[in-house]
Amino acid sequence: MPVTLHTAHNINYVECHPTDFVIQNERDIMDLVALCGDYEASNVIIYETNFSPDFFDLKTKFAGTLFQKFANYHIRGAAIISLANINSERFKELIVECNRGNLFRFFEEKAAAEKWLTYAEGNR
Repeated sequence: MPVTLHTAHNINYVECHPTDFVIQNERDIMDLVALCGDYEASNVIIYETNFSPDFFDLKTKFAGTLFQKFANYHIRGAAIISLANINSERFKELIVECNRGNLFRFFEEKAAAEKWLTYAEGNR
């Protein structure tokens, strides 16, 4: 699973490469969690292209599995997605709810995601 480690404001975060892999199942989620541990990073940026279509279909419960694993392992996640690509009203509601919390948020721009991950660290 290709990732890059970054450090900003003394905070490590892992950035997934947007075209090199797709998170398709719970094992892939756990592999990402393990990589975060290997890099001593409790923050991760994931791109829309890194998610399988099941992530965006709430009936599969795949998004919930990812959120739960991140919560269990104290990992904060930021997803870079194009809101224009989201057709499901229910998924749009999920985005609104997630963006109210401090565990996982959705952004349209990488800079905003980086800022949230590196500045919001102390606001846990």
